[in-house]
Amino acid sequence: MAQLKSPPNDYWIFMASRNSKYWGSAGENMGLGYDIFRELSDGDPLWIAQAATLKEAQEKLDVLAHTVPAKYFVRDAASAKIVARAAPNSPEKTTL
Repeated sequence: MAQLKSPPNDYWIFMASRNSKYWGSAGENMGLGYDIFRELSDGDPLWIAQAATLKEAQEKLDVLAHTVPAKYFVRDAASAKIVARAAPNSPEKTTL
């Protein structure tokens, strides 16, 4: 029976090379994205959706606030900070 030889791990090679097309450019958001939560009546958060960018999260927040009025907030998953809020009867969303 022939023994299988594992190929070199090219993944780590190209990730370590700054010339790689997979190397992140300066200022590129390589974070975890943003989570959108609804604040329940008892104050507990209920996860609703995820977004890759803050702009996408704010767009989803706007749609939610206009279709299902409730208190919502957006949390930056990388820093765990709340970066935007929306509430019923509030004409605009609040971005922190």
